[in-house]
Amino acid sequence: MPAFKVLLTTSGTGSRLGELTKTTNKALVPINGKPAITYIIDRYAAEVEFVVTLGYLGEQVREALTRLYPQRAFHFVQVDLFQGPGSSLGYSMLAAESMLQEPFVFHCCDTIVLDDVPAPDGNWIGGFELEDASQYRTLKVVGDEVVGLNDKGEPGFNSIHVGLVGFQDYASFWKHLHSIYEGDPLDQTLNDTFVINGMLQDKVHFKFLPLKTWYDTGNPSALARTTASLT
Repeated sequence: MPAFKVLLTTSGTGSRLGELTKTTNKALVPINGKPAITYIIDRYAAEVEFVVTLGYLGEQVREALTRLYPQRAFHFVQVDLFQGPGSSLGYSMLAAESMLQEPFVFHCCDTIVLDDVPAPDGNWIGGFELEDASQYRTLKVVGDEVVGLNDKGEPGFNSIHVGLVGFQDYASFWKHLHSIYEGDPLDQTLNDTFVINGMLQDKVHFKFLPLKTWYDTGNPSALARTTASLT
């Protein structure tokens, strides 16, 4: 597998996890005695490099990753705004732009998969079939291509969007992210789905990557299910 970079955004407060993230960064919440983020990092070959955004309790993440993976290549990026107006996933992504002037994979820190993650030698979006998708953004797929992303609760989908995306067309990604962010810098909802939909409207193609496994760590009940499944 060719070497590439993976973007991990650990800068947010993880507020959906409630008391679990009062004193612990969301990426370090333990699953069977291991920080959640280790289940992600361990899926990638040793030569893969990681760009990690730091914000809320960021030094916890820096210390843990450098201690647990002394042979891994990490590029840490400090995010100055990680809560309140103006903070968003999109804002954290923009902080990492200079480190990602090449094809890259975005791997959401509350998504664990046991599938092999392909290199971003083409644009692709990972999806998982789930009967009750009301709490998740979803993908519309035609053939083997993603043609749109839905907001939570919208009908007409094929699988959920788990937050695992390969961007070969990184220049288009950054162009659309800048354009959307500059339209409303205070929008806290800005995330990768806005950017992907903009790219799709620009006729950028994304292949659908059906996943056999997916474990969510983004809220207490999902985290409990994941902990039970990964024993």
